[in-house]
Amino acid sequence: MYRRGRFVVLRELVPADLDRAAEMWGDSEATHFLTADPMTRQEAEEALRHAALSAASSRRRTYHLAIAQHDDDTLVGSVVVRREGKSSAYVHSFVLHPRARNLSLAGADAAQLTAAFCFEELALHRFWCMCREDNANARRLYLGLGMQEQGLFREVDFKQGRWHNHLVFDWLAPQWEERRRPPSPRREKTGELLRNGPR
Repeated sequence: MYRRGRFVVLRELVPADLDRAAEMWGDSEATHFLTADPMTRQEAEEALRHAALSAASSRRRTYHLAIAQHDDDTLVGSVVVRREGKSSAYVHSFVLHPRARNLSLAGADAAQLTAAFCFEELALHRFWCMCREDNANARRLYLGLGMQEQGLFREVDFKQGRWHNHLVFDWLAPQWEERRRPPSPRREKTGELLRNGPR
């Protein structure tokens, strides 16, 4: 799979990503809000092997995807999409390299590409994700994209010496379609009147 956004591309993880993946997944800053601890290089190599096996499966349910730069295809992030049943997916393990260019723009672009993959390529009705309650940037991103905050999972993981709650967000296909639909002529005319006043 391959999807191109404004700032990054979403593609399959490949063995050539190992050096950059090990650096990113082993970085305590990049993985600060994940439930998992930073990986060793050996664990990163095993994760890439598992991703390749999943991609080759004829009954694939899990997609380990790379977020890469436009110009040189350098890995700057990763995300996992796990199908649940026939109509839903859980999107998790979203991580960005802390030294990626245009970090916030890359994150928003990658989230949009992941949504497009779920709704358009997998033809799902819903996907959901979580972020740690103290991850203000992720919460702001999800709400800004139009996702709905649905609730709270208490004490999901134990890191940095304490338990952490996680917020739950979801996105439905009709909401995605509504955001992608161009404004109607009536809406455009109304917006023009509000800006310029009646003539």
